[in-house]
Amino acid sequence: MGAEGFTMPTASAEEDSAQPPNAPAALRARNLTKSFDGKFANHSVDFTARRGEIHALLGENGAGKTTLISILCGQYRPDSGTIEVDGQELAFTAPRDALSAGIGVVHQDLRQVERFTVCENVVLGTRERVGRKSAERITELSKELGFNLDPGAIVASLSVGERQQLEIVKLLFRGMSVLILDEPTAVLAPQQSEQLFVALRKLADAGKSIVFISHRLGEVAAAADVVTVLRQGKVVAHRPVDGADSALLASLMVGDAAGEPLVTEVGTAGPAALILRDVHLGEGKRALNGVDLTVHRGEIVGVAGVSGNGQVELAELAAGMTAPARGQRDVPAHPIGFIPEDRLATGLVGTMSIADNLAFRRYRRPPMSRAGWVRQGAIRSHAKALIEQFRIPSPDGRLRVAKLSGGGLQRVIIAREISEEPGLLIAAQPTRGLDIASARAVRRQIVATRDAGAGVLVISEDLDELLEISDRVVVMLAGRIVADLPRVGTTRADLGRFMTGSVEREESEGSDQFVAEGPQAGVQS
Repeated sequence: MGAEGFTMPTASAEEDSAQPPNAPAALRARNLTKSFDGKFANHSVDFTARRGEIHALLGENGAGKTTLISILCGQYRPDSGTIEVDGQELAFTAPRDALSAGIGVVHQDLRQVERFTVCENVVLGTRERVGRKSAERITELSKELGFNLDPGAIVASLSVGERQQLEIVKLLFRGMSVLILDEPTAVLAPQQSEQLFVALRKLADAGKSIVFISHRLGEVAAAADVVTVLRQGKVVAHRPVDGADSALLASLMVGDAAGEPLVTEVGTAGPAALILRDVHLGEGKRALNGVDLTVHRGEIVGVAGVSGNGQVELAELAAGMTAPARGQRDVPAHPIGFIPEDRLATGLVGTMSIADNLAFRRYRRPPMSRAGWVRQGAIRSHAKALIEQFRIPSPDGRLRVAKLSGGGLQRVIIAREISEEPGLLIAAQPTRGLDIASARAVRRQIVATRDAGAGVLVISEDLDELLEISDRVVVMLAGRIVADLPRVGTTRADLGRFMTGSVEREESEGSDQFVAEGPQAGVQS
């Protein structure tokens, strides 16, 4: 297949783009089954992606979505079942077989050569050469989708959104007819997500088949035509999205466990728990450049921003893992609890047991130790209580912690840090990897920690989460805080405008920081 495989439709935007239910199937999976170590990851899964259709694939972590996509793109071979492309049964033994059949994937971890140009990345692995013809085709595809990719730009200089656009153009350049996107909006600002879905709708209107995985139920309800829901490796629902809201989609994913949304009152800010004054750290986009931030006891401050704009560095500096190159960091509140973004590398020791990891902060204190001797009975009792309270997926604490899933690892860290009753809690991506019910439980625990008098700093790429539990939200861009907004009255669109730099920064009291008016905005110690 060549680069000529995509032509934009000429129909007006007002015309109905929805495809009839008997639109031809571009990709059909029948009775797919795949198991690992005797446990079903997919069990008798049927899945159909039709031309002209945007098809959302929903399911909690561990529901089987990744396995299904891995089978469809040739990464895994199913134990049983068949795959048909345009009505022809095919057997994929490697990803190249799926690519030859017109099935391409935009992975969540974008696989690009950063030191190469856009054009070099696009033609890499094809018979095309870098030159005027390929550059013109890239520009043409980009403009048709509303992108603004420069074929000569170095990939390392692109934003996350632009790099994702590059992946889509790369697949179209290769003539893919089925595009599968894994969590495509996970690190995008709302406006970037909207632009992406406009482009995907154009592709569907042009006859492409679009499949995307997402945990963001609102965008599924707004952007998809049909949805398939996986639970414990099986298809539990397949239906048109029309008439389905986020609450219904959540109930399809998890049943009665979805529960009611968390409703929180705005906290009452007390004395300062964390003070950062003109803090500088490192160089480049991921550096911190003159950060001023105060977190008070009794409040939750959320941190929004497109991934890679200094959020990780801010969390580590606030927790005391790094020291500022310039500026001042004061922490009047103790102890400090820290939930890091990288669970195993920073938060846990994978070779040690769950119980030992839960006891790390208490080893030198009674009842964990006496007269220099560690008391294993006390450690086991402590672990048992936290395993029950925080629903850690293990019958006891003896299991090596590295054996847990990502969600299980997150529960261990959260249990250890929150149980210490911190005066300052720094939580980076606290609900990443958790199912809906568990994520809601963690949010309740974070709010309870605030209500117990702690100051809480929450860094999250989930804007709905920040607007659900924060008292105010600051926005980071290129290592700076460019906005400080009260939760009440602030929308995802408001945050997105600051995240993408589309709002001019307003000087406030001589700083480069925008501070909105409100009961919790810009509070000073």
